[in-house]
Amino acid sequence: MAKAHSTLKTTITKTRTVKPRPRRSLTVDYSTNGGQPNPRPQLTIKAFWLEAFGFTTGQTVIIDAQ
Repeated sequence: MAKAHSTLKTTITKTRTVKPRPRRSLTVDYSTNGGQPNPRPQLTIKAFWLEAFGFTTGQTVIIDAQ
């Protein structure tokens, strides 16, 4: 039985939330093509916050540009 002035001991664990900085624009560039003509356009997105938003390595992403 608990004493009248006893306290419950609890442990609270906080996880760090990553808040990405707003990104207004990305630049489409050209991928390397081994010196061949007509390089392909490419868009690269990389940052630590991708994992915080649930993206995983090897995951397929579909971009629907309208």
